[in-house]
Amino acid sequence: MTERELRSAQYRHVLHDVYVPASLDDCVRVRCDAASLVLPPTAVFCGVTAARLYGVPVPDTDARVHAAVPATASTVPRIRELKVHSYTITAEHLRNLHGRRVISPERLFLELAASVRRIDLIIAGDHMLRHRLCTRERLNKFLQDCYRRRGVRKARFAMPHLEPRSDSPAETRLRMLIVDANLPRPVANQDVFNDWGVWLARPDLSYPAVKIAIEYEGLHHQQDHGQYSHDIERDGRLIDDGWIVIRVNKDGLFRSPRIVVNRVRKALAQQRRR
Repeated sequence: MTERELRSAQYRHVLHDVYVPASLDDCVRVRCDAASLVLPPTAVFCGVTAARLYGVPVPDTDARVHAAVPATASTVPRIRELKVHSYTITAEHLRNLHGRRVISPERLFLELAASVRRIDLIIAGDHMLRHRLCTRERLNKFLQDCYRRRGVRKARFAMPHLEPRSDSPAETRLRMLIVDANLPRPVANQDVFNDWGVWLARPDLSYPAVKIAIEYEGLHHQQDHGQYSHDIERDGRLIDDGWIVIRVNKDGLFRSPRIVVNRVRKALAQQRRR
């Protein structure tokens, strides 16, 4: 193959001297496989790159491939699309994920604590617990054994806020919006029954003792007619049983969070008076 053929529209540059067919979609797996061709065999993917390989939601502000190599590595490539960290990962915190060397979920949680915002760390932790990438016990044990590590205090403070029943980043953001406003922590995705034991709904967040349900409505709730009809019927069953239903969309969560908090606070006061 000539250089002219390689640089034609048939191929796409990934990083350094690595090319792939133009028909191959860009994704973290392709970029990691490309990076493996220029990294030493002892390298392990870490940080936000490891998170994306695991499927853990993280901010998309850094598209570089992050990899760690032992401090004793003789050759460390300096490439714009690649961020190489110099430290050794012990064997107990190494995983093989579909043929790629990555750090363990416990180590990943600590690394994210040092590089992302608190809310993004909690979102990542919720996902890890929800999808059983690790357990709360393993996370706590790992963090207890960490001393003077970057992000360890932040990670420890985030642990009590993790919720394994959270279904999406938006639900986590909504829950933490309420908690950070010094309101009681709502229950996540708990089934609701009436006095006769008939199932009514499973609200995203709720205060069962005072019959308040809080639902996050994503775009699919509005665009999917079947989902929209299901939501209307669900809310009707709850309201008939004396519940207050608060529906929150993306604009409410990101543009007018104070209004959302005030609605929840007002509903709590109203139901408590009853």
